[in-house]
Amino acid sequence: MRTTDKGLQKAIKRQPHYELPSNFSYRMMQKIQEESILREKRQEKRMFILFLVFAILSGGGCIGFFIWKYGTTFISYWHTCKEILPDSHTLLFYLPTLCALCLLYFFDRWLRKKIRRHYGPLASSLRPFDSATTAL
Repeated sequence: MRTTDKGLQKAIKRQPHYELPSNFSYRMMQKIQEESILREKRQEKRMFILFLVFAILSGGGCIGFFIWKYGTTFISYWHTCKEILPDSHTLLFYLPTLCALCLLYFFDRWLRKKIRRHYGPLASSLRPFDSATTAL
């Protein structure tokens, strides 16, 4: 940029010249980067809080609308279902069996992952008696 005003040129020439340290640009860039990271984190935190507020308000609004619109219908269906469905003691009879099935399912998944990790990806597809039947 050229300055044509002689007063400005004299003022620029009279200013003292400062020497910057050798690692000035590295430190300056580091500070700028830290500041931008902090600004990003603040922005993400604000957006997360706004998202939570929006989700809570919209969920509450939807629930309120459904209660306002279909509340009496839902209550009548609830009373009808209470009469039709079996007693809670009947359902409690099957609860241990259901829990045992869930536990066996998760144990089976865990064991298959362990076998796959130990023997490789083809080990899970092998059946226990495959080697005995192929040898005959």
